[in-house]
Parts: sequence; structure tokens; C-alpha cells
Amino acid sequence: MSILAVDRKEQANVGGLLSRRYGQMLRGGKYTDCVFHVCNEQVKCHKLILSAASPVFEAMFFGPLQSNEPEPEIEIHDISEAIFKILVDYIYTGVVDYNGQELVACIELYYAAEKYFLEELISDTLIAITRKLRFANIMPALELSVCMGLDGLLDVCMTFFMRCCVNNGQFKNHLKENYVHVSKECVKAIIAACKEPHKLLIWYVYEWTQQECEELGLGPSDADLVVHGLGGGSSDWHVASGVNELESPAPAPVVSVERCYYKACRPFTVDAETPVFRLRLKCSRFISLMGLVLNSRMTPNRMGHVQQLEYRESLRLDICEVPAESESPATAPVWSHDVQGQSTKYNCDLHLNWRREEACVLNPELSYELQIRWDTSAYGAEYPCSLQSCQADGIRFTDGDSFSGSLVKGLRYANLV
Repeated sequence: MSILAVDRKEQANVGGLLSRRYGQMLRGGKYTDCVFHVCNEQVKCHKLILSAASPVFEAMFFGPLQSNEPEPEIEIHDISEAIFKILVDYIYTGVVDYNGQELVACIELYYAAEKYFLEELISDTLIAITRKLRFANIMPALELSVCMGLDGLLDVCMTFFMRCCVNNGQFKNHLKENYVHVSKECVKAIIAACKEPHKLLIWYVYEWTQQECEELGLGPSDADLVVHGLGGGSSDWHVASGVNELESPAPAPVVSVERCYYKACRPFTVDAETPVFRLRLKCSRFISLMGLVLNSRMTPNRMGHVQQLEYRESLRLDICEVPAESESPATAPVWSHDVQGQSTKYNCDLHLNWRREEACVLNPELSYELQIRWDTSAYGAEYPCSLQSCQADGIRFTDGDSFSGSLVKGLRYANLV
């Protein structure tokens, strides 16, 4: 081990030791010299430690406006007791358990970090928020970011919305069943980010207008009054004045992942009894599925015929949602793609790709079943299969129970968050 590596290890050990000692001082209440009153609770701290972490605390305790009291008492009205304690604990120890926090708590912690200029905590909370965004909470998160003027949070939420939601039929179905009404400013911000009339946005603005009219006691004929100033005219999608233009997020890069090969097993034969191959997928994050890598057909053994090097592959891909009960059958397809007459070499990799606009967004809260279907013209075709790893890059593969092995070698996708 190099001298530099040893020095870094020793520095890390010293940093961890100091964090533990500071944490013990905080929990033990030793030598405290300031008190915060938060929601009828008292939080006792050390001015020097707080000031070393935050320029706001430094100005409060040692700046021109410092209190002359030996143990100043400060009232906190805009942060909850639980979040303020997490904030203080982070200053003393440098650690936050984000796994135990809901999205709303992370957003409030982000607000507190912004208030006290804690740059590292701001970055960490935005990463935690990104990982916790889902279809069910993105609209409330956008509303909070707009209403509270939190630009960093708005950027994170809008990037998620543009990548995972705006062109996603699954999100539209979710929103139809679980409509969320937001403020006019929030709708304006969404229109400003979209810059073009997506079908989802047109539908949502219509639903939002109906709900807004109802809440204001207006009739359908007054809808023009409600939508005035939203932006997005019929002839173009110009952003209304007064709304800050947001840059559309750059498309996420496309990556590929392959499963680890273990050993070969008997091939999969397409016939009347098995015209469909099934594979279940579960992701740890939102991804946009843009391609598959399969094993192509084995060269047919035709006595007396010249062996062909290529064939024309035709099949249909369906992706279905799987209910929470793993034994339940998959639902109707939420996405489909047809492959017609793709020139393919025997005994090679079969790459199936489609455009970004045609991609299927996979939600980490759901499990999916990939179904590969062939018509009667493919009966008798054999596809080599193998035992492969069930986990790759945070994506779990579960091959069908009725068949040993898999003909799916990997995926092509873009990480959306």
C-alpha cells in the first residue's frame, strides 16, 4: 500500500472518530451554548460547530447581528422538529439515513440545507430525492418546488417528469386514475419545460381547466379566463412571458448490459405448445428499454439441402405488468413491438432495437413480463439457451419456471434518473 493511500486511510479514520465524538457531544448536551426552539421542543447545540459548517450560523452567532446573550435562544418556525434534528445531526456527524426518509421529508431537508447554505447536504438530498421520485409523487413534488421557489428541486423534478412521464402512456393511465390538481404556476412551469404539445400535456391541461373552473365556481364557457397566460398556443408552443424558460434535459445515453453466461442447456423450440417465451424483469430505477439481445436460431438440419447462413426473423415483443402477487398472471400488454423480416445470421446474436420515441419506460415499483411471440411460420425453429446470471446492473431477470435457461442475453436501455 502506498504512503498516499495510508495517509488517506488515516485521514478517513480521524474524520470518522471526530464525527463520533461530535455526535456524542450533541447527544450528551455537554458544553452547549445556544438553544433552538422548534415546535415546542428544545435543541441545544454548540455555536462554534454550527458556524464552522454554515455561513448563516456564523453570521448569526459571530457576525454584526450576533446576540449579546451568553446562550442565545433562536425560534425556528419554518422547519419541523424532526427535520431540524436531522440537519443538526448532519452538521455534527456528516451522515443522513435517507433510506428511512419519505420524499416529503427529503424535500424539507433540502429546503433546510438551502436555507443554511450547506452545499454538500444540498447535493446529497437532491440525489436522494431523485431516487425517490415515482409516478405517485412527481406532481406534488413539482408543486412544492414551484411554490417554494426551490430551483434545484424544480430542475430535478422536471428532468424526471420530462424523461419518465411526459411521453409515457403508463403515467397517463396512472394520472387518469389518481388525478392531482396543482397550481397555475406549476402548470405554466410544466408547459415552459415541454415546449411542444405532448398528448399527455394536452389532456392534463384540459382536465386541469375543468377542475380549476369547478373550484372557482365558473362555468365551462369561462375556461378561456382560466387558461389565459398558461402559454402553449394552438399554432405554436411559445412559453408565456413571466415563466422562466427551462432547458429540456439532454437525452440520457444509451447503455447495454449482458447477463453472465454459466452453461448451455437444451434449446427452446417454437411450436404449437410453446409459441411464447417469457422472462420477468424488475429494475432498481426508472429505465427506458430500447433494445434486446437474443440468441438467434440454430442452423436447421435439413438433409440434402444447402445450409443457409441467414434467415428472416419475425416476432412480436409484449411487455406486461405483473401484479404484486408474484403468482398472479401478467396483465394485458402495456407496450408492444413487431419485428418483421429482419435479416439475421444463424447461431449469432440477434439485436432488436427501436427508436427512443418508441421505448418502454420500466417503473422500479413494478415487475414486468417480457413475452416473445412467434407465429405459425416459425414452428420448429430452435433457439439456443443457457443458464445465465439473474442480476445485472440493478436489473433482475427471472426466467420462466416452465423452461430451464434463457435465450435473452441482455438489454439496451437508457437510465432516466
